Amino acid sequence: MEPPVMDLVGFLLARMAEDARTAADLAAAQGEEGTAERLRADCAAKRKVVLACQAAAPDLSFLGSRPQGLADFPMPPKDAHQLAAVTLALLATPYADHPDYQQVWRP
Repeated sequence: MEPPVMDLVGFLLARMAEDARTAADLAAAQGEEGTAERLRADCAAKRKVVLACQAAAPDLSFLGSRPQGLADFPMPPKDAHQLAAVTLALLATPYADHPDYQQVWRP
């Protein structure tokens, strides 16, 4: 069964919002406003990538379709829907230790 796209998109948007708040708090505590602005811009750019991938109707069933023995190597996407799915999955990998991360999202 294919995982719902919104779950992965919602997961990523929530993590990016958390990252933006954390980055701003850390930068403010250290008095580095330029760093805070760059980190906020980074989070905003990633958010746009996530939304663009969502609009491309990602084929999440493509995730996890690696041949046996190649678990650490994502399959090359064959169309825009698979590319969107792999992009979302790769953006989620830094959060693999989060309790809401789902292993089916692994690229």
